[in-house]
Amino acid sequence: MTTATTTTTPNNNISPRNPINLTSSANRASILFATDEWFATAENLLNPSPPTFVPDLFCPQGKVMDGWETRRRRTAGHDWCVIKLGSEMENGDNDGDDDNCGEGTSTTSINGTAFTISNIELDTAYFTGNQTPRVSIEAMKVTRRRTTSTATNENGEQQQHDDEDNEDYLYNWMSGASTRLARGTGGKGIRGKGQSPTTIRRALEACRTVARNTQPRNTTGEWITVLPMTPLRPGYEESRYHAFEVGEEAKESIRVMGGVTHLKLNYYPDGGVARLRVFGHPCDSVGVEQYQKGTVDASLSSTVNDAATRNSKPKIHPHTSSLPPPSVQPHPHPELSSELHGGLGLACSNKHYGVPSNLLRPHPGKDMGDGWETARHPDRPPVVVQDPTTGLQDTPLKDWSVIKLGLGGARDGEGVSRIIVDTRHFKGNFPESVAVDGCYADPEEVSDEVVCASAGEENNQTKDIDWFPLLKRTPMTAHAEHEFLREFGHVANGRRGVTHARISITPDGGLSRVRIYGCPTMGGELTAKAVPRSHL
Repeated sequence: MTTATTTTTPNNNISPRNPINLTSSANRASILFATDEWFATAENLLNPSPPTFVPDLFCPQGKVMDGWETRRRRTAGHDWCVIKLGSEMENGDNDGDDDNCGEGTSTTSINGTAFTISNIELDTAYFTGNQTPRVSIEAMKVTRRRTTSTATNENGEQQQHDDEDNEDYLYNWMSGASTRLARGTGGKGIRGKGQSPTTIRRALEACRTVARNTQPRNTTGEWITVLPMTPLRPGYEESRYHAFEVGEEAKESIRVMGGVTHLKLNYYPDGGVARLRVFGHPCDSVGVEQYQKGTVDASLSSTVNDAATRNSKPKIHPHTSSLPPPSVQPHPHPELSSELHGGLGLACSNKHYGVPSNLLRPHPGKDMGDGWETARHPDRPPVVVQDPTTGLQDTPLKDWSVIKLGLGGARDGEGVSRIIVDTRHFKGNFPESVAVDGCYADPEEVSDEVVCASAGEENNQTKDIDWFPLLKRTPMTAHAEHEFLREFGHVANGRRGVTHARISITPDGGLSRVRIYGCPTMGGELTAKAVPRSHL
């Protein structure tokens, strides 16, 4: 088994700086197999909501617990489950060319997303006499095995095709996983059930087989240990939280493998845990390392005839279309505003229905609550008037939010190359128009507080901050992505350095996502310290 040194000093405050919870059901993580679910099913581990406890709630198996709890083991072995990691970036947000997670290794293909892991947290809330006394966690990358199928073409001839257009391989390697997933979104175990010894042996051999497929020299089929066997404390308020940092050896093993897709959580020997949170980030299709190696053209427009493209209009992609939106299409520069790269929501004029940090999430908005929406201005005019020249509303009313770009912002001389404004789900309450301004604030000299204080000023220039336009005030449409490209002349001041962006909406309303792409200032691998959690 590949082992690693892991920091096992618990932290009583669950406040990870890592970008995303890869074991949250909200991010499409799922359980593929569990040896036993007598008292409570394994899916509870992935619940993004805090654990709950109802003292007098019982079921035929016993006390109802909000976590994964197995029966008291009376036979040989220990309990374990397999978790498929998720980030909601799958199915298109990542093109599968995961060069940023390793060199010389094959990565998950097409839509499969592999991940790096940096921090782990376990919560034993309310499991005060029945918590599992020890756990360990292992990780592995499941790779696609090339298969073919035969189909008849229009001429009646039999032709073979590669079966590489789906993610079934991430699930169907484990017997019974498809049946489990068919019971509900994210899968659903059956309380009061345990697997037979024969089924467990088959499942364990399936784990070894995928390890050997990924690592041909791994003859034993063992997975990477990211958390060695570690004791857990009872789930009282003062002792329930357990936080761990993954050791450097395990991180390096994951990097060499090209990321991981699945975890194996081991109980020693039985018991319960309320929640498991594993933090990391997806392996990017366009990584910082590529810029350091010079493999990405930072200019974006070396082959574009500027004169021919200046009149090209911004792309508006309605989400009712069957075609994929611009945000899932490859782009030579990373999304600097994404929380995966350290983007932060700092401040806003109004957050009645949502906060600016929602704008920076990597996955598509799930509903209107998963965005930034302001209240209707109470002093809005009784009759809306349009400016006859611009066709836009003639009003001084607007709301704004300030975001800080990740990776040090856009590099001066390279700048911002693409902006996407998404009004997904906002069909009757999208803004009439949106404008985006940028500024450059040297972090050694100007604080985020100073930047935010200048955001509401009528004068775009203050003593320390100079706001300049990136996207002029532009009309929006309902439930659509609006793409603006520097190479087509949509983005102004596209070569200036940008550390912060101000999103202004007129007169009010809601946005689902704002994605700002550019050449990053910061080099090096993304780390937990480089990617703090958003303020809002």
